[in-house]
Amino acid sequence: MTDRHLSPRLPLVLAGLLLGGFLLPGPVGALQEGPPIQAATEGEDPVSPGGAFVRSLVLPGWGHASVGSGTRAAFYAAAQSGTALMILKSASRQRTARRFAREERRLVEDELRLQGVASPDSLRVLAGVDPRVSEREELVERRGQQVEDWLALGIFMTLLGAADAYVAGHLADFPQPLALDVGRRPGDLAWEVSLRIPFQGPTGR
Repeated sequence: MTDRHLSPRLPLVLAGLLLGGFLLPGPVGALQEGPPIQAATEGEDPVSPGGAFVRSLVLPGWGHASVGSGTRAAFYAAAQSGTALMILKSASRQRTARRFAREERRLVEDELRLQGVASPDSLRVLAGVDPRVSEREELVERRGQQVEDWLALGIFMTLLGAADAYVAGHLADFPQPLALDVGRRPGDLAWEVSLRIPFQGPTGR
């Protein structure tokens, strides 16, 4: 039976794509949303950047949601949940491969006993060099490598999400950005460019 397994470098490729999409501007970097909406309601203290960092370590997306960055919260919750599922799936496949390897070794040792081999050491050595057992044990090693790769990606995504929540916590206090509008004036062929600068005047007492 042909072994169809994921490439050991696949989690690293996914990590690169995620990081690239996160850093690129414009439509590719879809996560680059505007300044986060203040998550703290009236009477509540805003979440500090350090608090957002810790919350993201505890629960994916919690830190972003606490500072009002809902889009990023949904992304990291989905990405880290998917990675966790792949870790569990890879670990399950590794356990299955290990069980089949033990059964294959037992069958080979039974065949060797029927051929007159009685020494436990001889049984272990001869079974270990049998092609059927070797193939099963190689599959166990590949499954273990997949588990390690997905674990590495999971740790990477957790730290990346926490660091991004920390940055989002700092950006939550920034004012609204400048807005540049380009368009045609009604009833005219001329184009106009307008720049909106948010400004809050003094409040009366």
